[in-house]
Amino acid sequence: MEEMQQHNMSWIEVQFLKKAVDILCQCRQTLMCTYVFAYYLKKNNQSLIFEENQKDLETATETLSEYLERDITSENLADIKQKVQDKYRYCEKRRKALLDHVHEGYEKDWWEYTIN
Repeated sequence: MEEMQQHNMSWIEVQFLKKAVDILCQCRQTLMCTYVFAYYLKKNNQSLIFEENQKDLETATETLSEYLERDITSENLADIKQKVQDKYRYCEKRRKALLDHVHEGYEKDWWEYTIN
């Protein structure tokens, strides 16, 4: 962010990046835990929904990461900012949906586990 400020971008113009990186880290941490959960989960309709939610979050997280890796110039700032903000909001919602589904599964006793 400091590097971008040196390229004639104001502090306020680059604050969206901090939020995006924070959400990216949260999503990656959530995904890290869900891979272990999915590994031990017995297959049923709810586990398929869980895996689909997980896949959706994984795809969105990787897209957000790709957006953040792009070079941002003052010419493309508005376009990149819009894409990054849209994607981090989507990631935030998908992460919440995935976690809510896991909690609902615990409450309704949907989850069964394999013992290896």
